[in-house]
Amino acid sequence: MGLCVGELTQFEGDVLISVIIPHFERIPLLLQTMASLQQQSYRDWEAIIVDDGSAASVWQQLQGLRNDRVQVLRRQDGVKGPSRCRNLGLQAARGEYVLFLDSDDLLGPDCLQARMAAVQRHPDSQFWVFPVQLFHQQPGDCQHGWNVMTEAGDDLERFLRSDGPWCVSSSFWRLQALTRLGGFNELVMYGDDADLHIRALLSDLPFRQMLQHSADVFIRRSDAPRITGGQVSDTLLRSRLERLTQVWLALKRANSPPRLLQLWQSQYFMEGEFLLYNRAVGSDWLGRLCDQWQMQYPLAGWRRRFAVFYLRWAAFWRDRWYLQVRLARRAAMLLLPAEWFPVAAAGGGN
Repeated sequence: MGLCVGELTQFEGDVLISVIIPHFERIPLLLQTMASLQQQSYRDWEAIIVDDGSAASVWQQLQGLRNDRVQVLRRQDGVKGPSRCRNLGLQAARGEYVLFLDSDDLLGPDCLQARMAAVQRHPDSQFWVFPVQLFHQQPGDCQHGWNVMTEAGDDLERFLRSDGPWCVSSSFWRLQALTRLGGFNELVMYGDDADLHIRALLSDLPFRQMLQHSADVFIRRSDAPRITGGQVSDTLLRSRLERLTQVWLALKRANSPPRLLQLWQSQYFMEGEFLLYNRAVGSDWLGRLCDQWQMQYPLAGWRRRFAVFYLRWAAFWRDRWYLQVRLARRAAMLLLPAEWFPVAAAGGGN
């Protein structure tokens, strides 16, 4: 969708956008992100870079990015990870609108212009959602979107079954809406953006999907280190189980229909398989998951009982007779709902 610069003259120099960027140990990629921000046709923005404990030499380099429109902060308390960093950025934000970027994302030159135009056209919304596209080395070298947005009205169900239609960089927020939601859950390090979007949808915040827009943020797919790190730590595992509980509680608080609570069970099963097939994870974590699932869904039917039996049984045989595990999984695929075994979306889902 084309935009002319004159379309937004009433906003220029009047409405500030805060762009919040968590960062950890990847200055070269961050510099590319900042360059794409500097090239924006919409000029009334500030950047808030929140470092998550990089080495002293990296922190020193970050100081060179600081100026009157770029804040550079450092997380010094709380849980490591993007959620705490984004919340620190929200506390420092001076803008009326907020865009979250990862430190390796790139912006199209008219991204902020297009997003403010959407605000102008749909002023009753609290957040707006835009298509974003994947890339490997440079924007345009991959034709896959992060995922596919539709008008079907099933966005919440898609998030609950790990088919999130959009990601953290897709959304453009009013700051007051994020304040109302309480920002990110800092105990959730994996699926933190999906957690936020689920809470937004359960809160009935009015929003608008800009289905006809071209992608204006580009999401890198590479082997570069990520802010959550590559190690499966106890903190990360605890966070993954915390996410299950927090969404379950949010569904209960919203008096969600039973079908949504039942749908969320797919996440327990998928998390169980992650723990089962990741040999770096001890079986005690799988036991914790099964106990949590049984406690939160005590009246669930035979599928939950069978799934928990399969996970516990497979965990016993995992390091003893792996063929038994594979055969048991085939049986599980025949007996359990198909959405518990999702095919990965183009962008990797949540």
